[in-house]
Amino acid sequence: MMIARRQIQTQITQPDVVEYIRQLIASNPAMHRTEIADRLCAEFGFQDARGVPQRSGCLKVLRTLEEKGYLVLPAPRARSGPARPRRLGRRVPSPEGVPGTVGEVRGLELVVVQTEEQMRIWNELFTCEHPWGAGPLVGRQVRYLIRSEHGWLGGMGFASAALQVRDRDRWIGWDVRTRRVQLDRVVSLSRFLIRPSVVCRNLASYLLGMVMRQMPGDFQARYGYRPWLVETFVDTSRHFGTSYQAANWIRVGRTKGRGRQDRKRLREETVKDIYLYPLVRDFRDRMGLSVHSGLGPLPLEAGLESEGWAEQEFGGAPLGDRRLSKRLVKSVALQSENPGRAFTGVAQGDWAMTKGYYRFIDQ
Repeated sequence: MMIARRQIQTQITQPDVVEYIRQLIASNPAMHRTEIADRLCAEFGFQDARGVPQRSGCLKVLRTLEEKGYLVLPAPRARSGPARPRRLGRRVPSPEGVPGTVGEVRGLELVVVQTEEQMRIWNELFTCEHPWGAGPLVGRQVRYLIRSEHGWLGGMGFASAALQVRDRDRWIGWDVRTRRVQLDRVVSLSRFLIRPSVVCRNLASYLLGMVMRQMPGDFQARYGYRPWLVETFVDTSRHFGTSYQAANWIRVGRTKGRGRQDRKRLREETVKDIYLYPLVRDFRDRMGLSVHSGLGPLPLEAGLESEGWAEQEFGGAPLGDRRLSKRLVKSVALQSENPGRAFTGVAQGDWAMTKGYYRFIDQ
């Protein structure tokens, strides 16, 4: 049986267990941190679905206990320096002859990164061509390279989910205890790269569909269980999120501009839209939640007036003429208020507006 990392925290922080750890350290002064974690895994049966001891989870809880003053751990072993991604040593060749539409791409496939060479290619691509670099990613990870007969088109990287995100947690509907127990069933699409030189219509949304079908099985093969939900965060200063919407991801809100390491609440990260993709329809039931828990998809205008939302999302669209950009913003704002109606109904009899909308679509 797999012990979730949040359950490890609950058990290790019990007063009697903390006292046991203190005595263990006092009676074994030469024992280093990993040995203490391994002892706890054996003592309390902390292991994942494959039967592998959950050393990293124990180490994290031990460091937290030390930060709070409950115990003093042996000094960490010296490190030679910060870890750096293993690079290829040369630029990955640019793909050649990529067609303009995804249906014409030859040999398109997602390759699970497993070998040293594949890891170096992935690191090289993301270090050189992704705005956030190659990482590091955290927790349980699955990486992909996007291969085609035209060359490497990009890659993806999945990692552990964010510990706490207000709008995501409200949408799921879980409480703190359930989140701690079930968070391992949520994984994060932390990196997604289509190389800047690749211009191919609908490629991003097509790949998002491909990976949602393939990733759960690959994740299970590596870690012994399947995730139920995937999250990702879209930097709206760079992207509209259109590909995620086209691939049926659900926008559930926004972050507050804090990253994983923002313990001082400096909010130095950009605010991002939060998207979720349920891999199973009954994920709430599997988490032990009521079917009425949580929220449905947030309306497009949540947190903003529809005109303001449309301006933020589409006001900078490079259409070559500011009048066209204004037409796009106005049309989207109207449709966001009545998403189930044709534009003729949205315009409410304004024939000039309707004619301008369809002229815009034709162009």
